[in-house]
Amino acid sequence: MGSNKTEQINLIQNRLKNLNDDELDQISYLLSLYQASSTEQPKTNIPMHFLGRFLGIEQKEDGTTEMKLGIQNENTYGVAQGGSIYTLADVAIGFQILKSLEKGEKVFTLELKVNFIRKGQGARLIAIPIILYQGKTTVVSECDIKDEAGNLIAKALGTFYLQSGTKIKPPADVTDFERS
Repeated sequence: MGSNKTEQINLIQNRLKNLNDDELDQISYLLSLYQASSTEQPKTNIPMHFLGRFLGIEQKEDGTTEMKLGIQNENTYGVAQGGSIYTLADVAIGFQILKSLEKGEKVFTLELKVNFIRKGQGARLIAIPIILYQGKTTVVSECDIKDEAGNLIAKALGTFYLQSGTKIKPPADVTDFERS
C-alpha cells in the first residue's frame, strides 16, 4: 500500500506541473476542503456534507447558513450559479429541520421551488430559513437568500418528508405489489 500511495502522489505531482494558474487555484481549493474537514471540528452537531463544503456553505450558530462566493459556485458570468443558490436554500432548510428531529429521524426534500430575484454577488450569500408548518411526516418551509447588504437574491419554498427511525412493517397479507 505504501508504494501505491507514493506512485499516486508522483502521478498527481506530474499532472500538477501541466496545469495553468486558474486550474491550480481550483485544485488548491479542493485540497483545502479535505484539510478543513479533517482538522476543524464542526461548530454545530450536524456535520456539513462534501457538496456543501465544496460550495463554501457553512451553518452558523444563529440559524442562518452562509455560502462564500468564489470559483466553486460562480457561473460563466461571474455571479452565483443558480444551482448553488438552490443548494444553499435546501441545505439551510434541511439543517433547520434537523435541529428539531429526534435521534434516528431523517429529512428528505420532496419539492423545492426557487424564484431568482437578483444576481448573487459579493463575498457571500446568507440563507434565512423559516419553518411554516411541521407535521408528523412533512414540513413546509421557506428560505430567503440575501446578499451582505440585505438585498433579496432568491426566495425558496419547499416541502420536506420526515422519516422516523423505525420503518413500519406492512401486514403479512400485503403483497409485494401493494407494498411499493
